[in-house]
Amino acid sequence: MAAQLAVALLALTSLCVASQPHCDELVKPLVLDSHSPIYGKWVLHVGSWDKPGLKNDLMTLNSSWVDLSASTDNGVMTIYWADRLNDDKCLQGVANATISGMTSHTTFNINGHTSYHDGKYYETCAECLLSEDTTLLPDGETKGRYFFLFTRTGGLEPSELEKFKKQAECLKFLPEYYYGGKDLCEDDREPAQPTEEVTEDSPEPPVAAAAEEDEKTTVPEAK
Repeated sequence: MAAQLAVALLALTSLCVASQPHCDELVKPLVLDSHSPIYGKWVLHVGSWDKPGLKNDLMTLNSSWVDLSASTDNGVMTIYWADRLNDDKCLQGVANATISGMTSHTTFNINGHTSYHDGKYYETCAECLLSEDTTLLPDGETKGRYFFLFTRTGGLEPSELEKFKKQAECLKFLPEYYYGGKDLCEDDREPAQPTEEVTEDSPEPPVAAAAEEDEKTTVPEAK
């Protein structure tokens, strides 16, 4: 019996040793600095969580995008976010994240509710952003972790999705997934384009002038 137990323990140890290099290759943290490939606009494609209670919060989302930018203040990153909820309501806001090595610390204020988050970023596919988000309670205790994969367009190759699932497994997330939608909130930061007033003395735009010339010779087609 003792010999069988020793063999079983040896096999288990070998399995753990074999799996560790596999995860070391899959999960490589990024050092956050002004040259990190994390900046720009990203659309959420898929997410996971490590505690069952976190699922309901994420399932209230229809879609989500973020825009990360380096700040003039060294060690600070600006995060602009936009979430479309399932009731079609859009929430948008901005927050500053302080950066320390491979970790970011962010305080979000949403509709008067304050939440605290620690973030980590990992190496991933080109045009992708892979992040781990730890939600903290006011007393500093951990509520739980999310694992997010964003892309520039919101789309993702199936092979990259399978890689994400393996990375989530390495980081001990549950094998359950949320998939973001493509009905994104418009960016409230973008001002509406002013309508140019046309007067009798104003020159016509080239397209309008061409259309007027065509009317002299042909009947315009219905658009």
